[in-house]
Amino acid sequence: MNKRLLLFILGIGLASLVFADLGFYVSFNSHEHLKVFTNQYISDKSPTPSFWDMLIMLSSFEPNRQEFFIFGNISKGENVDIENGIWNTKKNALGMGYGKVLTLPISLRKFDVELRLDFSAGPFLNVFLSNQYTHVSGQLTNEVDDAGIFNNIQYGLYSTVRLRLVHFKKYFNSLAANLGLHFFMPFSNHEFNSDTVARYHLFKTFAFAGISF
Repeated sequence: MNKRLLLFILGIGLASLVFADLGFYVSFNSHEHLKVFTNQYISDKSPTPSFWDMLIMLSSFEPNRQEFFIFGNISKGENVDIENGIWNTKKNALGMGYGKVLTLPISLRKFDVELRLDFSAGPFLNVFLSNQYTHVSGQLTNEVDDAGIFNNIQYGLYSTVRLRLVHFKKYFNSLAANLGLHFFMPFSNHEFNSDTVARYHLFKTFAFAGISF
C-alpha cells in the first residue's frame, strides 16, 4: 500500500477513536499573505506573489476540551521570489495539529435553533510530500528544488472559529452543519532560504464548510 495513503488512513483511525465528535471540512476560499521578518522591521514580500490553496481537514474534538486534526493542503504559487529568482510552485502537504477548544452555546428558542460556536488554537506541523518548481526568471539556484527534508517541514500555531448548527426544528439532531475560518501562523520559512537575516513566513486563512457528528 502507498505510504501516504497508509499514513492518511492511520490518521483517520486515530482521530476517530481518540475524541468524541468527528468533523470533515473543505475550504471554499483562501487568503495568503507572505511577510518578511527581520530584527529591524516586518513588511510584505515584494514583488507580491499570488497563491491558490485548498484545505481538506478531518477534526476530532470535545467541546470545551481539546481538538486533534489532520489536514491535507494543496497549494500553488505564481511569481514567488526565492533566492533572487522568480518561480512558480505547486505543493501537496500532509499535517496535523492539536489545540484547546472553547465552546459557547447559542440558543434561538423562537426558531427552535441550537448553535455551537467553537474557538480552538494550538500548534501544528506539516510536511510537503511533493514539491514542483518551475523557474520563470532571475537567478537559477539549484538548492531551491533540491532542498532536504528539513526545508519541507513547516510548523507554527493555528486558530479556528467554527459555527455548528446542531439543531433546527426536527433536523440536524445527529448531524451538524459547519461554517468557519481556519488560520495558520507559521514559525518557519515558506521556501528554501539562505538569508541569515530575513525570514519569510506565509500566513494562510481559509473559509471552510463541512459536517460533524
